Amino acid sequence: MQTVIRMGSISAVLALACSGALAIDSNLGTLSAADTTFGNTFYDVTPGFTDYYTFTIGNAGSVSGTTKDGSLLKALLSFDRDVVLTSLILGSTSFGSYYGVDLSIPYDGTTNTFSFSGLSAGTYKLAVTGYVAGLTFSSGSASYTGTIRTTASVASPAPEPADIALTAMGLAGVGLLLRRSRKAA
Repeated sequence: MQTVIRMGSISAVLALACSGALAIDSNLGTLSAADTTFGNTFYDVTPGFTDYYTFTIGNAGSVSGTTKDGSLLKALLSFDRDVVLTSLILGSTSFGSYYGVDLSIPYDGTTNTFSFSGLSAGTYKLAVTGYVAGLTFSSGSASYTGTIRTTASVASPAPEPADIALTAMGLAGVGLLLRRSRKAA
């Protein structure tokens, strides 16, 4: 029953956040240990948005990163616009399965850190939900930025010592066969 309630809550957050904003759907490619950046800029106040970021991890592991958005109080006091993030949701590409939710994003503009662990190799989609705060006559733009990386072990492009030894033994075996065939002829 808790799973049904949790899935319903996640679906409700996504549905509300999708109402009326210019959201993006971007492919970040295959993640590595280096930071991959993502983000969006908005030019109007909006009650909600959901941006989608698709990515792949090559091996089992986890993904982590940071997000930086604005401050709701600063937006209202300065008569400016600012993005306020409300959740990060990690799911399959169709969101038929969910792998984690981060609802603890600070509203004061400080950097948020997130981590989703226990992931297998494959393709995932990160939904970033939020809204653009400010007065309707506010001018300028508002944006958020983020980074994401994987701690999944990445296959080394260099051969392992055991692979080199096995290759050397195979070449030595071929050499011995050629030598024997030449002596017999």
